[in-house]
Amino acid sequence: MIQILYEMVSLVHNREPLLDTTCIEFGNPEILARFKDRPSPRILSTHLNFKNIPKSIYEKKVKILLIVRNPKDTAVSFYNFYNSLPALPSYNAWDSFFKDFMNGKVVFGQYFDFVATWEKHLDDKTMMAITFEEMKEDLPTALKKISDFFHLSLNEEQINLVASRTSFNSMKDKSENTHGKLGDSFFRKGEIGDWKNYFTEDQSKEVDAMFEKYLAETKLGKLLNYDKYCKF
Repeated sequence: MIQILYEMVSLVHNREPLLDTTCIEFGNPEILARFKDRPSPRILSTHLNFKNIPKSIYEKKVKILLIVRNPKDTAVSFYNFYNSLPALPSYNAWDSFFKDFMNGKVVFGQYFDFVATWEKHLDDKTMMAITFEEMKEDLPTALKKISDFFHLSLNEEQINLVASRTSFNSMKDKSENTHGKLGDSFFRKGEIGDWKNYFTEDQSKEVDAMFEKYLAETKLGKLLNYDKYCKF
């Protein structure tokens, strides 16, 4: 998503596209000071839940694009990320990670708690949510929604250009240049439904019950199209 937004901004404002993963939670004062000197629009990313976002973000009505992915594929992706990134502890078995994932004993906490903090603000005019799944199913249409939300007004040719540059396969091919040795950690499969290669039926039912309890009747829950992507 970071690359998508930089590509869009570069086309609209005639800038050189780049990949700058300035995260709120990882930024030191020097990085953020340099960030302030950049021309608008500027792009920040974060993994934080809403209650930990700096107040200035919503006080200044900064536009927020929330990216969500179904919980089962999220768990599997996170499991492989843990086991491939040296900075994170590795797991010998999927079952051990699944237990920690469901109990919130992973970086940034429990999935359903995380999503719930954002769900409360989904009606804010400065916020829009989009899913990993809808981007995989129809990237150009998803990019048009993003462009319209940020008032970037990309035409069809520009949308298709951004799509070609930011598809999963395109970014995986470039990952050694953009992410160095960590490229394989960030770009593994990029598929929907890989959870079926990991989950037992009982684990699937456990996530189903949590989804039903916390998200099924919410706007984000409906956006996730759970029955299509998460049935065992």
